[in-house]
Amino acid sequence: MSFFAAAALLIWLQSFSAIEGQANPSAMVPSSPPAAQSSVPVAGTEAALRRLVSGLASGSPDYDKLSTRFADVVRGDLPMTHPMFKSLGELKSVTFRGRGMMGDDAYDLVFANGEVIMSAALDVDGRMTGGILQPMYKMPRR
Repeated sequence: MSFFAAAALLIWLQSFSAIEGQANPSAMVPSSPPAAQSSVPVAGTEAALRRLVSGLASGSPDYDKLSTRFADVVRGDLPMTHPMFKSLGELKSVTFRGRGMMGDDAYDLVFANGEVIMSAALDVDGRMTGGILQPMYKMPRR
């Protein structure tokens, strides 16, 4: 796991704990069976990942689409993640893998020059709050 992924996951876990502690039980949506929850992504997670990947590749992520804490992580890691995503080349496909243990949506991302697994979790305003990044096979070398 890269530093980016570890830091993002840590920020996401901290945010999740804070949000979970403040949740109003009467406002929560009843949960569906685990099989149903893991077979369908949360609306907006794929689009959020595509935006983030595009922003990382260009060197200009849209920080307004990220939670404040996650935006700080992405800013700090941009010198490492920008060259990595730029070298991966064009994003060819995004395939939903399933729901992660922390409620994030995991996807297989296939690029012209490599593949990664990424996940995304969104806040109530649709901003990305964190996720994971993990190479699937061979990453291109710089």
